[in-house]
Amino acid sequence: MAQIFEKTGDHALHYRHGDIVKSPVWVGVLLVLLTMPAHLFLDEKSSIALASITLALIGGAYIGFGAADGRAHVDWAELAVALLFGSAAFLGLIWHWAFLPLGLVLHALWDISHLNSYCLARIPNWYIPFCVTFDLFAAAFFVLLYAVF
Repeated sequence: MAQIFEKTGDHALHYRHGDIVKSPVWVGVLLVLLTMPAHLFLDEKSSIALASITLALIGGAYIGFGAADGRAHVDWAELAVALLFGSAAFLGLIWHWAFLPLGLVLHALWDISHLNSYCLARIPNWYIPFCVTFDLFAAAFFVLLYAVF
């Protein structure tokens, strides 16, 4: 079985994915197109609850990358930021839906902050453009869904 991740040898010891994900941006768009229509069949309260769960899960994804990284300070940093995204998800659920797209946009910035970072978790190179794409398209979808329609 071929290795999925191969070291690139760059200074940040990032990984690049093998041939499985050739177009991570398009995979992100496809995932939005596959998942967001579920919200169209839910009432607003249920849709907001689903969006809150989605944001909390997305925010927690980096906990696994932090654990795989092996540096204790990275584990704590990724956990702390995941708690902030969980808080945004909770505020979106109990107070105002606007925290949900705001949290997704901030998560896209968190994704970008991992590019060539020495201090944060080492992330596969394909993951960042995939996640930024999903975050921004999902945020736009929620703004259109809750504010416009």
